[in-house]
Amino acid sequence: MKAKLIIALMYSSKEIYKKTLEELKSLFGELNKESKEYNFDQFTKYYKKEFGKNIVKRFISFKNKIEKEDLADIKLRTTEIEKKFSKEDKRTINLDPGYLTETELILASFKKGTNYKQDIGKGVYAHKVLEFKGNKVEIFWHTFPDYRVKENQEWFNKV
Repeated sequence: MKAKLIIALMYSSKEIYKKTLEELKSLFGELNKESKEYNFDQFTKYYKKEFGKNIVKRFISFKNKIEKEDLADIKLRTTEIEKKFSKEDKRTINLDPGYLTETELILASFKKGTNYKQDIGKGVYAHKVLEFKGNKVEIFWHTFPDYRVKENQEWFNKV
């Protein structure tokens, strides 16, 4: 089944963002939509050592749809891009690919969850972050804080 490819990008350098965007477009095609960047520091300090301060995040979606089964390979490819732009063994950009359907937003992760992530092969797990029922958005105890924000949920509903 086809789904919309989305990628969450977290960074503190606009230059790295622009270079990464070109890499992503060469792999996955033209963008369908791009969200506004938002201050990610307000949600967690977890990435501060790696990325420094003034971390921002945004979402992008692509015109070309993907097969859900391709998500593990996409995660591996985006990880290669993260490595390409790393400096001194620290990432300068974090890429979280996923797919969006009318009913759910799934992100790819290397972190195994207890009972809320599904093994999709190649060391990658599918993490359901949001569920859509009509105009209603359902969140879970494991939904990341920035995905709980109404503005971000509305962006996904309009992709």
